[in-house]
Amino acid sequence: MNNISLIGMAGCGKSTLGSAIADKYNLSFVDTDKLIETGWQITLEEIKRKYGYETLRKYEEDVILNLDKSTKVISTGGSAVYSVKSMKYLKSFSKIIYINTPLETILERIDKGQERGLAVPENLSIEEVYSERKPLYEQFSQLSIDGTKSIDELIDIVLNISNE
Repeated sequence: MNNISLIGMAGCGKSTLGSAIADKYNLSFVDTDKLIETGWQITLEEIKRKYGYETLRKYEEDVILNLDKSTKVISTGGSAVYSVKSMKYLKSFSKIIYINTPLETILERIDKGQERGLAVPENLSIEEVYSERKPLYEQFSQLSIDGTKSIDELIDIVLNISNE
């Protein structure tokens, strides 16, 4: 299986799908949000509140640029697409797959009040973030998959895509 990097909005299923693929096929897996939280020893939301969303985005870029190229499955944070450097680096050794999930589904999954540590200014709504990021996900992805499908369906789709 070729290396893959999953991109998309919070709640699209990047971590769930990445972990499921890695578990099913015994592959290495990294969730960059988890790496950030481990490095800081606090949640993404706490980093954002204490240091600002720009700091969170910068640290996310640093984490991605330091990823081991041998990692087979990478789940990025939703704001990874704000860094052209990060996207170019990921593309240099992996297929970038966008989990394209409708806004309504995202809202159902993350609940408007849930603290997700979105690396955006405080005054932006989830709807505004979605509108801002969707063109970036489309720009940087090499492939797009339907985030409304079941995890098992997505695993099969990604496996077929990554072996091409």
